[in-house]
Amino acid sequence: MLLITELERPDVLVAGDLVIRRAVERGWSLPALPTREELYALAEPWRPYRSTACALLWRWMRTAPTA
Repeated sequence: MLLITELERPDVLVAGDLVIRRAVERGWSLPALPTREELYALAEPWRPYRSTACALLWRWMRTAPTA
């Protein structure tokens, strides 16, 4: 979070964050929570804007209805 919010790094993937992992699980209709390695593989196309992708996923999870 510090790298993204305070230091404004554009390419940080917060692969250990449960909210990011849950968002990817829901958004990609995965059968289970992705591992860090799976998340890194899925997020490769987001490079070099993975920080922006994480911010969008966080925001989506805050506004998405729970299911």
